[in-house]
Amino acid sequence: MSLRTAEIPDRLRQSEERTLRRLPRLLTFAALLLIPWIGVLVLQIDGRVGARDFANSWIGLDLFEVIALLSLAALVRRRHRGSSPLAAATSVLFALDAYFDVMSAAPSLDYLFASLLAYVAELPIALLLARLSWYTLRWAAQP
Repeated sequence: MSLRTAEIPDRLRQSEERTLRRLPRLLTFAALLLIPWIGVLVLQIDGRVGARDFANSWIGLDLFEVIALLSLAALVRRRHRGSSPLAAATSVLFALDAYFDVMSAAPSLDYLFASLLAYVAELPIALLLARLSWYTLRWAAQP
């Protein structure tokens, strides 16, 4: 019994360390994946830069997501106490992005694409970031 119970915390700790080493790369990769999508959105605004419409809003929101993910990757890499609030804020950004994408899509193929993107990418990322925020709370408690 003592051998198995002693192995479990060590295995969990090793798994946790591996995950924390990989997480900054995953966050950076997610941010880099958003850049081509922002390029697609820029091409769709078709000369309406500065106009007050949804296309420009989506570009701004996606840029905020890229900046937040890259900043979060840097903080997680250093196990900084600011990781938890930034992960929570970034989670909210992705959840809002999913909500507004679906709610503003036309009832056609756009709606199907927005729903697919929300359920396959944006909401899972938001959940992962919310969990990361909860997990990194202990970093904030350290002096």
